[in-house]
Formats: sequence, C-alpha cells, structure tokens
Amino acid sequence: MDETRKCGDCKLFKTDDCLEISHFREYVDGLPLMDAECVACGEFQPNVKGKKQKKILKDSGLSINGCFEAIYHRGEPRFLVENGKLFSIVESLTVNEEEFTPKDVAHVPYEPYSFYDGAVPNREDLFWMVQHEIDIFVDVEPVWKDVLSGIVLLSYQQEKLQSVPYLFLYGDNESGKSTILQLLKFLCYRPMYGVTIPAADIYGYLEDTDGIGCILEDEVQGIHKDNDKIKIFKAGYKQGAVVPRTLITQHDRKIKYYRTFCFKACASEQIPKVKGFNERFLFIPMVEGFPEKEWSDVTKEDLKRLHDLRNMLLKWRMLSREWELPNVELNIKGRLKELWKPLLQITHGLTVYENLFKFVGDQKKERLSAKQETLEGHIVKVVTELFNKSKEPIESVLFSNIWTDLVLDLDGKVDDKKPNVMDTSEFGYVTKNKVGYRLREVLSGKTKVLREKLDYGWVSTRAYAFDFEKLQRVAKKYGYELVTKLSTLPSSEGVKASERMEKNHDNNVENTVYTLQELNKLGNSVTNFELENISLKVLKLERLHDNWHDNCIVCGFHGRMNWQVTQPDGSWGLLCSGCGQKFSEMLGSEAVSNG
Repeated sequence: MDETRKCGDCKLFKTDDCLEISHFREYVDGLPLMDAECVACGEFQPNVKGKKQKKILKDSGLSINGCFEAIYHRGEPRFLVENGKLFSIVESLTVNEEEFTPKDVAHVPYEPYSFYDGAVPNREDLFWMVQHEIDIFVDVEPVWKDVLSGIVLLSYQQEKLQSVPYLFLYGDNESGKSTILQLLKFLCYRPMYGVTIPAADIYGYLEDTDGIGCILEDEVQGIHKDNDKIKIFKAGYKQGAVVPRTLITQHDRKIKYYRTFCFKACASEQIPKVKGFNERFLFIPMVEGFPEKEWSDVTKEDLKRLHDLRNMLLKWRMLSREWELPNVELNIKGRLKELWKPLLQITHGLTVYENLFKFVGDQKKERLSAKQETLEGHIVKVVTELFNKSKEPIESVLFSNIWTDLVLDLDGKVDDKKPNVMDTSEFGYVTKNKVGYRLREVLSGKTKVLREKLDYGWVSTRAYAFDFEKLQRVAKKYGYELVTKLSTLPSSEGVKASERMEKNHDNNVENTVYTLQELNKLGNSVTNFELENISLKVLKLERLHDNWHDNCIVCGFHGRMNWQVTQPDGSWGLLCSGCGQKFSEMLGSEAVSNG
C-alpha cells in the first residue's frame, strides 16, 4: 500500500460510497476514528479534480519580467508589464512559483486604469497637463494650483519619500472643495475616495493594496471625535508608519500592524481643532470662484482627456521607477520641512520650482506667526519678556507676574468674583490652572513655592523655575530671543544680597559680616565661632510650619527645611532642622519667631 496516499485524498472520502464510512460515524472523545490524515485503505480512488487553488490578486508589484500594474484592457483585467522601457500586456504572472492575477473592478475602490497606446510625456509636460485640468475646473490662487499639480505627480512616487504632506480644503458651501477632490480622484495614484470613511475601511484598503495609494475624504467635520482615525492621520505621513491593533479570535490573540503611510486629502467647512492632526496638513482656503467650467458640466471629451492623462501618469510611474529624487537643501526644519520637502523634490528641475521654493519661505513666516498667535505662543512671549526685563539672571518667575502680564497681552478681563479666570476674545475662558499646565508642558517649568515679605508679614507665593537653555530653545522656536546675562549669585528671591563690610560703631571695631550667599559658599566649613559672629550681628530666625523642600544654606542638605534666616536688608535663606537648632541656641529665644 502506498503510505503517501491519505484518506482525505480519496474521492470517496466521507461519502456513502466509502466502504469505511462506518468509521466516520463512530467517535472517541468527540473525534472520528478516521480522518484525512489516515493512510488510505485498499479501496482508495484518486481524486482527479484535486483542491482548487485560491487566486492571488495583485494591483502592482515587481517580477522577473519587470514592474507591473493592474489595468483593464479591452474590457478584461490584465497586467501592464514594463521591462527595458518596453510594455506588454499579460493575463497573469508567476512570481516564486505563485500565480498572480490582476484585481478586477470589484476589488478596487477606484476606476481601473487602461492602456495608453502612445509615448509618455516628460515630467515637465505632465506637470502642465495636470495643471491645465486644474485651470479648467478650479478657481484658486495660482500658487495653490502649482501645489495641487505637484501633489498629483508626488502620489506616483510615494515609495521614494520619507514623508508626505496632507491637503486640507476648507471653506463655505459651493467653494470648490469637492471639485478638487474629484480631480484628485481622477488623477492621483489608486485613490480611495469617500465621505466620512470609517477607520476600519482605511486600514483594510491600505492593507490590501500592494502599492501606496491615496485617501481622499470629503465632509470630515467631526473627525476630532474619531480617535482611531486621528491616529491614522497623525502617524501616516511618515514612511513605514503603522498602527497596532489587537485581534482576538476564538483560539488566539495576536497583534496586527496596519500600514497608514500614504498621501491624504480632506475637505470640510471648518478646520478641526486638533493640534497634532492639523500640523500634518497644508491648508488651502476655498471661496466661491468662477472656474472656466463647472464640474457638473463635464463632457465625454473631458472624461476621455482625464482618463488619457491618468493612464499616461501610470506609465510614467513605471518608466521612472529607477529615478532617484534629488535631495533638496532647505533653510527650514522640523514639521515644515517634512511637509514641503517632498513637494520640492518632485518639482525640482521644473520651471515652477523657483516659485514654489519662494512660497515655502513665505509659509515659514506664516507658520511662525500662527504659532505666536496660539495660547502657548502668548505664554512663551510673556515668560521671555519677564526674563529679559530682569536686570540680573533669575531662575524662577512668580506666577502672579506671569498671570498679570498675560492678562494684558491677551487683553483679558478678570472678574473680581472669579480671580482665577480671565475672559479673552480669542481663546474664550483661560484659567490659571490651564496656564500652569502649559508652563509645565511647553516650557518644562517646575513649580516652587517662595516666601515673600509684605507689610503685614510673610506670605507664600507660587513661582515657576525654568532651565535657561531649554527656555532659550523654546523661545527661539516661537520666534523670540532670550537675552543671556552675566552670571551672578541671586538670593532665593532673585535679589542680590549685600556684600559690604559693616562696622561696629559702638566698639569702633571692624567685624566681618557674612551674607547668606557667603554662608552658602562656606557650607560645611563654617565653624561655631563664625556662626556665633553671624548670629550676633546680622541674623534673625523664624520657624517654618509649612512643608518646605529646598537646600540648606549651611550644610547643603536637600530636603525639608524647618527654619528661615533673614538679614536686615531683606535677603533670606532656609535651614535644615540641625543647622536651625544651632542658630536658635546662639540667638536666644528673643530673636526666634514661631512664624
């Protein structure tokens, strides 16, 4: 008996004609006595039909015959294959012993490509052919027509880019937003166009396609509520970006990584208020204009011209597969560079390049101005000015000063009944809590509590300490300059303590008067004799009841401070429990206050 034959390969397997059918009706522990893995019996009859192989559908790729793209030719799905600048049309392809067939219209969300039987224009001519179609149907500023034309070419070269810009079209009804999306649907590479597309459909489309297509979405108002889609847009402008999703099946649990990188364009009446989302877009303002032809008046001639152009672009993509994009040098960086560099790379060497290059410089200024007009921009401005106004270096700024200057800068109104809230025309209600959060988040500020002497006694006040180098970098990011000052030794309040010598006029003997700064320098080397001299001449001592954490000015211990020493000129410092107790014993009960 041939043991390579299995029971399941028999054409009588589990049929009434099988002589061993009774075995399949008997079960042990819920399993049949015989199954497909069992060696075939003597009555084995080969199944000549065999198992039907599932077709592998492809829309693009690379084979030993050359690169290929799925098209429709004479009403049938075919592969267009390019090899050595020669094109051929085949029904299927075999790659690594697997047979590929082209996707048909039922498996793609866009109108299929066709074969253009003619020479492919060069990149310069293709650019102006695309812009000609935009001129016919769209009325926007000329520079945005250049941007749209460049975007169409860019969509056919996405595999070569490290990042792609997004487009956001915003404006009132009948301003031409949907018309631009319709043109992009015709001309961009393998786009999925829809209205309020669910995140699951975007994942499915990008997972199913072999090339890098495009997402075109109309009416995206309310997208800020869709966290899953926001993640797709935030991550998907960079090459290789994925979003992980946990899939739970009946017997398993695994993490699947969905691709999100591709060019995307959206249209809405308003710009969504999602910071990370908006930073990935180039925004085109739309107003009702007067194009040469309305999209509703499209004729058969127009459609044929558009179809021919898109088929030319597909062949250009295949012919330019080995073309390396130039590495354009720009005087911009960060997100702005990630968005504009791809567009300048694709148009480098074209007659439109210089115009776009200049426009990018203008965009840098506009983007900086837009940053300065945010709430964070106003806060950075106020803090920078407070640092620059100080005549001496400071490490911290009183929050009350930040709040007061911010109210003036925003022209805010504060109700006496609600002192922690200001009403502004631009940002609505702004609370102290929100400002504090921005100080920590944007400027890396750290909260500290200072004690301030007023006419009626000592009070605690909140301040924010900043790392000067970090603050300098943030200020530069928002277009402000932080002035560097020569280093001095400020007291705890930023007030320079006296460093003079004081004479004892009663005894006409000159004694050394240690300031708190000098005491801090002496640290652990301060002797009891010196402490006695300091305590007798210049110090007052006060016990603290609040939970203060700082550095002791005598021993340098960092932790809870229990005492405060004060000089006649108003400068003061904090002491730990041990050092404070020494001063308390030296000064006596009359000079010690319980706070």
